[in-house]
Amino acid sequence: MRAADFDAASRAARFLSSAPLAAAFASISIGTAFAEHLISRLIGPAGFTAMVVGLVAIGAGILIARLPIIEWRGLLPISVLLFLGWSAVSVVWSIAPLATIPAIGEQLSWAFLAIVIALTRDTIQIVRATGGALRLLLGASLALEILSGVLIDAPLPFLGISGNLARGGPLEGVFGSRSALGVAALLGLVTFVVEWRTRSVRHGMTIGSIALAVGLALGTRSPTVALLAMVIGIASAVLYALRQLRPEPRRVWQFALLVTVLSGGLLGYVFRAEVFRLLGLGAEIEQRYALWQETTHRLAPNGLNGWGWTGGWVADAVPFRLIDQAVGRTNPSALNAYLDVALQLGLVGLALFLVLGGLALFRTWMIAANRRSVVHVWAALIVVTFLVSGAAESSLLTSGGWLLLVVCAVLGAGGLSWRHKLPQR
Repeated sequence: MRAADFDAASRAARFLSSAPLAAAFASISIGTAFAEHLISRLIGPAGFTAMVVGLVAIGAGILIARLPIIEWRGLLPISVLLFLGWSAVSVVWSIAPLATIPAIGEQLSWAFLAIVIALTRDTIQIVRATGGALRLLLGASLALEILSGVLIDAPLPFLGISGNLARGGPLEGVFGSRSALGVAALLGLVTFVVEWRTRSVRHGMTIGSIALAVGLALGTRSPTVALLAMVIGIASAVLYALRQLRPEPRRVWQFALLVTVLSGGLLGYVFRAEVFRLLGLGAEIEQRYALWQETTHRLAPNGLNGWGWTGGWVADAVPFRLIDQAVGRTNPSALNAYLDVALQLGLVGLALFLVLGGLALFRTWMIAANRRSVVHVWAALIVVTFLVSGAAESSLLTSGGWLLLVVCAVLGAGGLSWRHKLPQR
């Protein structure tokens, strides 16, 4: 190799392994993931795909340049790898292989970007990258809602904005639906509060960001968002109380909490219709419930492997077309991440997904409860938000939701994995 070529390769390696590039890469990747609806409407799905491919190429370069300094032991959760593997294998029996192949590619791409982010940034840096991306998107949502609902008083149909700000909502922002905006606002709220507690962002910006997230969450006027906010509040209060206890009684209360959550979840599922009526969740939940029932009836004849992974629904393929005909409207998903996994990947896929989510929650929750720094609370509350929202949305399985879930799973495995007990080579 000539000296000039060696110098160029050395400069490229230094650039790819630099901290500023890793910070920019994390912010852009997270922002792109959550802006999928906006970007696809502006430049088309092909343009969005090209952006993701470009990010994967840059991420590969960053990872290769940092290989000598990355400690891999315990960082890649086996549960994530198994779920990705089962999704990839589903192309063999998929009812729509032409849709399954790009869906698997998208799923693998976001998982790869998440792994690069988790391996190259620490938790506080990931919090700041997430906060910056969500702050920008929530601010853009408010600006477009003001433009549509106040200044021109007309909807922006190509962005999915109804222009209801002057009437008090519901608002959709740049996320395409009020539920998606509500989940993004709550994720932002969790992130902004952690930024405030860690003093990683200026006080005025933090307060403004919290007010923005709360205002947009209220503006969605969604009962599912309100219920999700209540669960996040309870989880935050419980986690705060656990962090105040000494280690010995904390373990006892952790076990009691686990039994309570499992019992409550089981009872809630068994008496779900009564719970919906008791909470007065209205027509929105009734429509979702009808969709969930029809989806359950259309599970694959061989319940173990499902119909094949497609991510979002393929409108003209079985069983999605049959479900849409039965409920009388076109649906982008089952509006339930767990039902979508069972429909597309069968009981095996659902079991792998539950293991993935359960391990991510257990590890991040234990780290948050037992470590002093408040920054560790972020991953636990993000996982809680996604797993609970998965009962009413399928956004957990694609783009921003899937990326952040994998990030939190890798953070949890990095801090609490059985593989750390293995002898280091």
